[in-house]
Amino acid sequence: MTAIEGASALDRLGPVLSRHPVDHRKRWVNAAWALVVAVPAGWLGVWGAFTTSGGSAGGNRAIGLLIGLALGAVWIAAVQIWRALRGAPGEYFEVRELGLVHGSRRGADGWTWDRVTDLHIEGNAVNRLATRLGNGYRVEIAFDDGRRLRTDGLAAYAGDLGRVLLARCPQVALRPRIPWWGKAGGRLLALAALCVLAIAGQVLYIADHPDHERSKRTAAGMTTVTDVPGISEAGFALLACGLMICFIAAITFVILFFRGRPYRRMSPR
Repeated sequence: MTAIEGASALDRLGPVLSRHPVDHRKRWVNAAWALVVAVPAGWLGVWGAFTTSGGSAGGNRAIGLLIGLALGAVWIAAVQIWRALRGAPGEYFEVRELGLVHGSRRGADGWTWDRVTDLHIEGNAVNRLATRLGNGYRVEIAFDDGRRLRTDGLAAYAGDLGRVLLARCPQVALRPRIPWWGKAGGRLLALAALCVLAIAGQVLYIADHPDHERSKRTAAGMTTVTDVPGISEAGFALLACGLMICFIAAITFVILFFRGRPYRRMSPR
């Protein structure tokens, strides 16, 4: 069964009760602001890490804070750009009397309410900062033809859209939903082990490339000794970031594994 297509077919879903356009342009603005924060913070953090030796505890905390701020801002920018690229231009949702319409400049499809097979709504649509990023609210809808729709806090009146879906689709609104990390099981531990192996590999690489001295005889017969770093400053910065990312990822995968145990008990054998 395919989605309802064509203006006449969409009219069979009844009058429009509410319309919820998705503001994808705001995602690009969010990404730009995040990069504006990330670039100077990252540069100052890396510069401070390599120019300050034996600094105070407060100085080290400030450097760590700058690097953490830069990494967080880069992550926000990457997520916003990915969601902007994934979204269709002019995307909108329409709540109609007999069903839901999803459209964009490319066209529109519609489904009656009984064709919703899965529904997941979470978050707080009135959290302004999170909603600006689209993270404060999330709606996922699945239909009997295999189509899946997603939207977030950047949909206009996202909370109203969620409440209508819950009211119109009681057949799936109360069905427990198992998140992906509740289904992954031992694969999460395997990913954590890979992260630990990556950390070990980077540590061994650093240990195998220590600083060394280079002797050189001058024209006057004198010998000069210079210190040669085993790893360049840029390479060491990349390795430091890689160690931090792998360490955080390993801990995250282990936490998700234990958080997913109750869901795995719920899933059918």
